[in-house]
Amino acid sequence: MASSLAFPNGHGTIGLSPRARFSDIPRSIDIPVSAGDEEEDDENALVEVDPDMLPDDPTELCTLLENERSPKQYWMYIALAYAKHDKVDFAIEIIAKGLQAKTHEPMPERLPMLHLLTWLYLERSREAAKNVAGMNMSQYLLETMLNPQPYSEGSALISEAKTKDHYLQLATQILNESSRLDPASILVTLARGVYSIFKASVGTADKNTHMDNAAKIFDDAVRTSRATNMLAIMGRARVLYGKGRYEKALESYQEVLTKRPDMDPDPRIGIGLCCWHLGHKDDALVAWERALELDPNSKYAHILKALYHLHVTSNLSEFDPEFINNYRLVIEHTQKAFKLDKQFPLACTTFASHFFIKRGYSQCELLAKKAIEYSDVAAVTADGWFSLARKAHVEGEYEKALGHYKRSDALREGYLPAKLGIGQVQILMKDLGAAKYTFEAIVQANPKCIEARSILGTLYADEVLSAIPRTGFSASKEDVTVLHRKAISLLENVRFTWKAEAKKNDAHHETILLSLARLYENDQPERALQCLLQVEEIYKYLIDNGDDVMMPVQLTNNIATLYWQKGEFNTARTYYQGALNAIPELKEKDEAADTDALATTLTYNLARCEEAAGNIEEATKNYEKLLAYHDDYVDANMRLAYLALRRGAEDGHKRIQKLMQTDGNNLEVRALYGWYLGRQKRKHPIIISEDPEQRHYKHTLQNYEKHDRYSLIGMGNIYLLAARDIKKENEQEREKRRKLYEKAVEFFDKALQLDPKNAYAAQGIAIASVEDRKDLKTAVSMFSKVKETLSKDAHSLVNFGHCLAGLDQWARAIENYESALTKFQLGKDPTTLTCLGKAYFSKGRKERTTEPEKSMESFKNALDYAKRALAIAPDNVMYMFNVAYVQFQIVQFIMSLPETSRSLEDLEAASKGLEGGIQSFSDIARSNNPPYPSSEIEARSTMGKNTFRKQMERAIQKQREYEEKNQAKLAEARRKREEDLRRKREAKEAEEREVEKRNKAIADQRKKMQEEAREFAERKAAEERIREENSDGEKKRKRPSTSGSKSRSTRKRGGKKDGTIDSDSASEPSRRRSKSKSAITDDDEQKPARKRKKLTRRASPTNKGKFKSSEVVNSSDDEDDDDILAPPPAPPPEVPEEGGKKRKRKPARAIDSGDDEDLEDTNEDLFGDDFSKTTGGPKDSDDVEMRDRAPTPGVGDED
Repeated sequence: MASSLAFPNGHGTIGLSPRARFSDIPRSIDIPVSAGDEEEDDENALVEVDPDMLPDDPTELCTLLENERSPKQYWMYIALAYAKHDKVDFAIEIIAKGLQAKTHEPMPERLPMLHLLTWLYLERSREAAKNVAGMNMSQYLLETMLNPQPYSEGSALISEAKTKDHYLQLATQILNESSRLDPASILVTLARGVYSIFKASVGTADKNTHMDNAAKIFDDAVRTSRATNMLAIMGRARVLYGKGRYEKALESYQEVLTKRPDMDPDPRIGIGLCCWHLGHKDDALVAWERALELDPNSKYAHILKALYHLHVTSNLSEFDPEFINNYRLVIEHTQKAFKLDKQFPLACTTFASHFFIKRGYSQCELLAKKAIEYSDVAAVTADGWFSLARKAHVEGEYEKALGHYKRSDALREGYLPAKLGIGQVQILMKDLGAAKYTFEAIVQANPKCIEARSILGTLYADEVLSAIPRTGFSASKEDVTVLHRKAISLLENVRFTWKAEAKKNDAHHETILLSLARLYENDQPERALQCLLQVEEIYKYLIDNGDDVMMPVQLTNNIATLYWQKGEFNTARTYYQGALNAIPELKEKDEAADTDALATTLTYNLARCEEAAGNIEEATKNYEKLLAYHDDYVDANMRLAYLALRRGAEDGHKRIQKLMQTDGNNLEVRALYGWYLGRQKRKHPIIISEDPEQRHYKHTLQNYEKHDRYSLIGMGNIYLLAARDIKKENEQEREKRRKLYEKAVEFFDKALQLDPKNAYAAQGIAIASVEDRKDLKTAVSMFSKVKETLSKDAHSLVNFGHCLAGLDQWARAIENYESALTKFQLGKDPTTLTCLGKAYFSKGRKERTTEPEKSMESFKNALDYAKRALAIAPDNVMYMFNVAYVQFQIVQFIMSLPETSRSLEDLEAASKGLEGGIQSFSDIARSNNPPYPSSEIEARSTMGKNTFRKQMERAIQKQREYEEKNQAKLAEARRKREEDLRRKREAKEAEEREVEKRNKAIADQRKKMQEEAREFAERKAAEERIREENSDGEKKRKRPSTSGSKSRSTRKRGGKKDGTIDSDSASEPSRRRSKSKSAITDDDEQKPARKRKKLTRRASPTNKGKFKSSEVVNSSDDEDDDDILAPPPAPPPEVPEEGGKKRKRKPARAIDSGDDEDLEDTNEDLFGDDFSKTTGGPKDSDDVEMRDRAPTPGVGDED
């Protein structure tokens, strides 16, 4: 890696001067021209062209070169001179005319010009904009802002402007022509690699394909040049960097720096970028500073150094001196980069952010647009869109800001600021459902993002707190509970990070702590109090540090109220009094503050606290003190009236009557008056129509508020009392009593619908159920009998169905409902249809967790019955509401199902029903007598439009993708299974082939050994025949046989006196050698060893094989010693042949243990009795050592 290479950041190259670009251009371009009429003798006439003093129009030079038929180098010098002065378009024009003039010239004359034209097009593409209109307008506006000049719509800028794609297409054409002329040219290869990188930068569709193509091109070029082509190595490094392989890219950049320190482009820029992404930001700065030392006009080094200092400022406080110093360096280096290239995208985005901070929104917009048009890096383009989004966000153009944020997010994957911007704009656009979805995704992808967790927790908290009144709230209790837990979890997680970072007294924490306090207020007041006390500590800290703030009176009031609810009345009283004492100071600091309202609220709360503490006199004084300033304060008058009535004071009746006269339309006053009437004595049995309390509640419900819960519960209690007074002497009285109970239940049920947490209503229903039907089991038995008795009464079936439904016996309940509907009501009773729908709906809700498939079917049946009821009574808004409500519930249920448990068809049907439900709720809200408040019904419709509709669209899209993906997965699994079977089959076949090959090799080896054994036996037989023929001459030269030699000969021949060799001794010749060695070693000290002679004879003319013998008799003592002392791995000695040639011994073959059984039989056949019988075997007196066959390796001498 970096540590293994010299000069990792470019240091160590002291005195190095970078090689200037365009250094091949001569200082003076001397173009040879033909002599004129006046200078006929001057054959060396020249036209001198100064590369730094070129004419504005190159047409005259092109004409000169064309007329004089100048060689290619002059065309190229002139073009490069123009390109050096950033006039690339003129350079392109010159080379194009030169190629046109050399149309019929040979390839060597045209090919270099084609190469140059290719690189000019690529360079021009790099500088061009993505589209003509945006480039020209932003260019014009920016130039006007910096250097005002007249602008005309028909200027050359508009007419001659080309896009990046245009120049890349031209480069492609020239590359194809160059490839046709010289396919093996390295310049063509490198140009194609650079072209692929440019294509990957311009478009995102085939980015990976182009990058892979570039990587292959550069890798081949590096391999072909044996790593000597620096431009190819630079290209490879650029590709690796683009793919995010920063360590490998760093190695390539450092390789270039080591081999070519003066390389242009400077590899130090790439080294710094790789170090930056690898987390070594200080090393990156060192590399960029070195690049600036070598080239002070490097715009890339300037802007990258600016970004480094900008990164440093992000970790500093605005008031830190280092922040100011670093930000000054940011502006300084950005200005230098911008002056070097006013179309430099990175400089434009940096300045755009600077102008946004300075509120220069017009400059910010122009610079951001310029960066977008000229950038070919997705991240820089995303920064441009982000700057435009921030500008639109600040100016209130939320639709435009949302679009810009989304484009920035799409270009730069995982760009957190853009995602946060999207969510914030969605909140400002009141699209809270989409905002929650956005922040949920951010939190899931970035769990440590404090901003996202804070905003998402606040959104959840607002939704929960808005649902606390629950006057027809659309969500169920479970939904609110889940949201409540989520909100607390998110905000508590943020709060925990404060503790970890020791930031307990940060003023920015106030909002989150107040939201937590409101969430804890109902269920966990202790935690709510802790949050408020922490806010109090923040203000105390700010006040102690000299900040011009004061303790909020509202905060003190809330802390006191929580202490009051906790029962700590003295502490609560202290806080209330402290808040009252702070009101004059608040009035001095903020004249616009409504101090009178605050004082009124605090005085009333203090009085309630004294009342709860039992200080009735003190409470009465505070109420009267409050009424002295506001005699129409209803709550204070009510509390005084209530206290008087509780005491039995004479003025209690007067006070309540006066309240009814002055504030009779106040529901709280009417509720207090109803309580007062209920305390009065009434006659029994109760006559409903004559009861004053019943008439009062009825009047309230009919004329003031039909959803007044207190009045509804009061009516239920009255009917409950009336039912108790009715005797059950006959059927008529029982029926009347039953109807009164049902009437009472209706009122209680209505109150519960409005307030599901109302314990009084739930208690009334329970009492009515027990008194009327005793208990459910008994009621089931009773209704079963009633159904048999009143076989023609549909109500008995319906009531029986109610009771069965209460026991969750949905099938039997539905059966009774359907019997009532079909047998007695001809299927046209809307009430029974509604009961059926309700039963199916309840059944579906019960099955939703255990059997979702059946649950969906139940929901569909509920919707069908609700629609049938509505068809019978189309003007009944309650039936319309039922249909819409079931449709909404189906939508919620089907969206909660996983993709595996639902289908695209069901989702589309639910979506269609959702549209109908939205329309129904809108119609109900506009009706004259809606069953619920119009605002709440309209809220349901709005929620369906804003939340459910979008969620359904996403669910349908997700389901469609899932089903398509599932099909693809099945196909992929099928393909993988077939591939696995194919691999197994191929592996089995390969194994069989390997076994077959191994068996064949063993068979061939066995056959070869048999052949060698046969040849050996034939050769020995021939030698024996020759020995027998010349026995007379041999006996004269033979030594007398002794016991020692005889024993040695016997050992060499297998240890048998009869001269035969058994299989064991033949298979282990090395063991025989070890014995000879030991014998020689023992005898050396006592007596000299007896010399032995090797007898070799010339081969018979009939034996023309490779085994030859010599008639020379050599002493074998030295050879025997060498054989004994030589290490086993030594190569086999060469045996001399006739003619002075040497014959190598055959290398010994190691035989696997698995072949032993086969070889044993072979050895017995080769060297056993058959051999001795054939040849007669060696004689005891024959002291002839056979050296032709090498000893078998693998058996040590130690054996």
